[in-house]
Amino acid sequence: MSNNQAYKPGFSFDRPWWSYVKVQKIIAAIKRNKRFLISKNISSKEYLDVGCGPNTHSDFISLDYGWNPKVDICWDATRGLPFDDNSLTGIFTEHCLEHLDLESVNKVLFEFWRVLKPGGTVRLIVPDGELYLRNYVRIQDGDEGAHLPYSETDRFQDIYTPIMSINRIFRGHGHQFIFDYQTFERMLIKCRFANIKKESYKCGRDKNLLIDMESRVVESLYVEASKPE
Repeated sequence: MSNNQAYKPGFSFDRPWWSYVKVQKIIAAIKRNKRFLISKNISSKEYLDVGCGPNTHSDFISLDYGWNPKVDICWDATRGLPFDDNSLTGIFTEHCLEHLDLESVNKVLFEFWRVLKPGGTVRLIVPDGELYLRNYVRIQDGDEGAHLPYSETDRFQDIYTPIMSINRIFRGHGHQFIFDYQTFERMLIKCRFANIKKESYKCGRDKNLLIDMESRVVESLYVEASKPE
């Protein structure tokens, strides 16, 4: 069974020991932010995936706050990154930064700048706050073509109103801050990035960073920026 498959709750002899959530949390607590426990097979890799979860890629160093067998580095990114200055060619993060408060995101972006090589690129993907708010207003104005992503899951008993979807994206799933492009742009400028651009699914300046999940397209904001040469 692959690492991406869901397991039914409860104990089973057919289930890998590491697949249990409680086991993963225990291992993560032991390994997190321990440099001597970092996987040795990452020295030749120049691309980093931050907040990868179970969706790892062989050409990327996988870093996540949680642990599973495919994660190279179990790490809290808000405490700095375990890489030398100017050591990475590209950084990818998808639906991770919205789980941090704004001050922590600012620290992480500065770290991205520090560890990127001059000319290196960061690709940031998060839920798009502007998309949600614009479509909310369109719905309230009677636009029958407007739709909020995943609204079919936002019902409360037999009730649904668009504000339920707004609350879910801003407050659900452990989200702490929902971005729009303008906010990212200003923060990236502050962190000394250049060539800041709003991109789209599977489109960007470094083809190696285009590992976007198709299932996230409907609600995602895609932003790229580079460290000046």
